[in-house]
Amino acid sequence: MADIPVTVTKQRGRPPKGDQSMTAAERKRAQRQRDSRAITDGIGDEANAPLRALLAILGRVDASEAARLCAQRAWAEIGRRYGFVSVTEKPSTEKTPSRYKK
Repeated sequence: MADIPVTVTKQRGRPPKGDQSMTAAERKRAQRQRDSRAITDGIGDEANAPLRALLAILGRVDASEAARLCAQRAWAEIGRRYGFVSVTEKPSTEKTPSRYKK
C-alpha cells in the first residue's frame, strides 16, 4: 500500500507558554508588573533603564527629595540618549555637609 501524505498545518502566532494562551487581562497584568519592576530597577541605574521607566521616575518628582534627585538623573539620561543635553554637571560632594566634620 502507498503511504498517504499527511499535510501538517502551520499554527499561527507564538505557541502559549502554559497549557492555554493568556487572556487580554492576563497579558495586561503581566505588562504592568514588568513595567513596575523596570521602574524599581531603574532607580539608581538610570543609564540602563528603559525609556518607560525613566518617564515614570519623572512623574514621581514631587514625592520626596530622593525622588527629585532621581528624576534629575533620569532627565539627564533622557537628554543624553536623545542629544538635547550636551554636558551634565556632576553633583559636587564638597558642598555636601558632613556629619563627621568637627
